[in-house]
Amino acid sequence: MRRAPAWLVSELLSNYPESACMTTSLGEYPLHLAVDKACAPEVVNLIIVANWKAIVAQDQVGRTPLDIIDRTELLQIEGNRIIFESLKRCHKTYMEIQKSAKEEKAILIRKQKATSNAVSKRHQEDVKAERYKQAKLEEDIEDLKMEINDMRELTKAKDHQIQKHVLAKNRWMETIKELETKEAGQRRELETERAQIKVILFKIEQKEEEIQRKGTKIDVLSKDLRSIAVSNETDVMESLIETEQSMRTMVSNQITLQKLLSSKSRGLKTLLKQRGIAVPDVNTQASQQEPQEEKSMHGDGVMHDDAASAAMMAAALLALQPKA
Repeated sequence: MRRAPAWLVSELLSNYPESACMTTSLGEYPLHLAVDKACAPEVVNLIIVANWKAIVAQDQVGRTPLDIIDRTELLQIEGNRIIFESLKRCHKTYMEIQKSAKEEKAILIRKQKATSNAVSKRHQEDVKAERYKQAKLEEDIEDLKMEINDMRELTKAKDHQIQKHVLAKNRWMETIKELETKEAGQRRELETERAQIKVILFKIEQKEEEIQRKGTKIDVLSKDLRSIAVSNETDVMESLIETEQSMRTMVSNQITLQKLLSSKSRGLKTLLKQRGIAVPDVNTQASQQEPQEEKSMHGDGVMHDDAASAAMMAAALLALQPKA
């Protein structure tokens, strides 16, 4: 307002550049004041450079700096004409810049809208795809839930079957243990019975040896009897009667022994049958031989020693021989 020189205004703007953007109570910028007070063109240019937007700024009355100086009486002064031309060029440049900026802004807005539309379209497509994927995933999740439930039911069924198998296995193991215990006991019994059978077989062999010895004695006695009968018939008859009585006694003893052996054989067969060993039935043969022997003794009065001994031995061997 006091028309300070350019160097002072430059120093002020250098030290306090914000002052170019400050306004008075009437809404006037420093540029309005400089134009109104007809400051030097250098001062006006310095303020324009400091606050470019003040060229088109309006005060409370609605005046721009160009409106303030655009008066005939003021334009007659050369300095004002220079300021006017400068403001006019600046205003034109500013408007061109603003127009270019608006056009660029419009282009940017159109590009932004196109980009936004494209992005929105892609976003919608992506959202649609994501929704489809989500729906597919939900279906897959439901299928998986159903499969999980089926697997749980199957697992429960298998667990139930496993429990049944475990219980059955435990029962089988108990049964096996019981059978093993029984088998061990039966084996011990079998060993004991085998030992008893060996003892019985040993006794039977002793009896057979005794029968053979007695058969040998009988043969010797028969031969002696025949020789005596040739030499002395009377003595032979007497001796024959005595011999016959002795033979009857011996045969009776042999029959008793045979019955004892038959009893032992029946007990042995019973024991072998209890242990699952096949035994031939020789009772019929023994019973058939026994009456024939008695008939031969009582009818003829004489029993052949070899036939009796062989019959008793065959009966004992048949009783002891296992069936094939």
